[in-house]
This record gives sequence, C-alpha cells and structure tokens, in this order.
Amino acid sequence: MLLEIPTTYNVASSYKEYKTYLDSYKKEEITTYMFGCEKFINQYLNDAEDPALNVCYAVMKFLNLLEEKNYTQKEKGCKYLFYWLHAEVLRSKQPIKNTLNLYKELYKNYHSEENLNTLDNYINQINEHTSDKLVKLTGIYDKLEHFSSEYELKHEKKTCTGDCMDLYNTYVDECRKGYDKDFCNELKNFREKYHFFIKKILSYEGEQYLLPPVESFNTLNVIIIPFTLILVTSLIFPILYKFTAFGPWIRRIIGKNNNMWENINEETN
Repeated sequence: MLLEIPTTYNVASSYKEYKTYLDSYKKEEITTYMFGCEKFINQYLNDAEDPALNVCYAVMKFLNLLEEKNYTQKEKGCKYLFYWLHAEVLRSKQPIKNTLNLYKELYKNYHSEENLNTLDNYINQINEHTSDKLVKLTGIYDKLEHFSSEYELKHEKKTCTGDCMDLYNTYVDECRKGYDKDFCNELKNFREKYHFFIKKILSYEGEQYLLPPVESFNTLNVIIIPFTLILVTSLIFPILYKFTAFGPWIRRIIGKNNNMWENINEETN
C-alpha cells in the first residue's frame, strides 16, 4: 500500500483511538460533578439519546486528555471530537452549523472551567467548510472499517461496494467541482486503503470491485493545449524573426551551419 498523502483530513482514517476514549468516557458513572457539566445546557442536545451531563463530561475529560498529547494528536483529537458530536451524539440529525455551535459551546465551558487555552488553535480550525468535508470523509472510512471488522469477526466475504462506491463517486464529483486539494487527496488515500482491503484481504479481482481514480482524464484538454501552443508559436516566431535581435542571430546560426556543410562537401569531393 502506498504511503498516505498528508492532508488536513488525515484523522478520518485514524480515528479509532479517539472514538474509544470518548465512548468510554460517555459511559462512565458520574459520581461527582466535574467541569461544571451539571449546569451545561444546549438546545441541540435536547433530542439526543445521551443526557447532556454525560456528553459534556465525556468531552471535558477528552479535552483534558488532549492537553497531555503532542501537536498531531491534539489536532486530530479536536477534529475527531467534532465528528463524534455530529455522528455519534446527534446521529447526523442536525445540520453542520448546529453541531458547530454545540462544539464551540462545549469548548467554551471547558475553557471557563479549566482556564486553559492551549487547544484554541486546534478548535478554531474547525469551520463549516472543513467540518462538512471532515464528516463526509470520516463517515466513508467508518463504513469501510465496519465491513473490515465484520470480516475479521465472521470471515464472510462482504464488501461495502454499494455504499462505499456511491459515496465515493459523489465525493469525487464534489472534489472535481471544488478547490479543496486536501479533500481530493484524502479521497485518494481512501481509494488506496479500499483497494488494499479488496485485493489483499478479500482477494477479489475485477474492475467491478474497484473505485475510479480521483483525477478525471480530460481528452479535450489533451487536444486543445498542444494545438494552442503550436498556434501561438507560429504567430510569435515571425514577429521575433523580423522585429527583434532574434532574426539576425538565427540567420548567423543558419549561415554558419550552411558554410560548415559546404566545406565538408568540398573536402569530400
């Protein structure tokens, strides 16, 4: 498998560690009130399956844990936290902007209780654009992880061909229409990981199991670009030859070459 392309969305493919922490914290029995969570209220948690107290407590403990981690873990942890709130807590029932509101409010609570700001830069990296792409990419990796785990458990050869292919093709189309290079590169990373699972783990063969490349082969550009270069060159060359020093210079070169060939011919004869 090729090396992973570094992107701002790399956490999408390596989230399991962070998910384990958050899920375990959420299930913990809260015997004493910590981090001011007993007072935390957010309208978007009203319909959530888990009580606001437990969600708040899990997030506070997780952020506290990240304080001890290195730069990369801090960055990835803060990004995955957003996905966890959106997909695991709110079950993707709220729009991205509402999850972003909850995310910021929880961090505001953490900041006021702990009086720490070392995670500010990582939290502030999350906006509506990046979080939308992050949710999409982590979601598709999660589907592949689910099928991989099912195979390890039951050894039944199933693939996420339908779901994964449909989502992947939708996101590739979005990539080609947009300007987010990291989003496109992370789709390349996913394609590589998906093909490794299909070919090496399941030993499937055949184009029907493979994902198309992220780059589109534009035949029109392949034809137009060389034609344009030829046309521009044919227009510029006469102007350079007639009105610039390029003309006398090229004539001298041609003259020298002609003299050289004449001398060679004379010596031969």
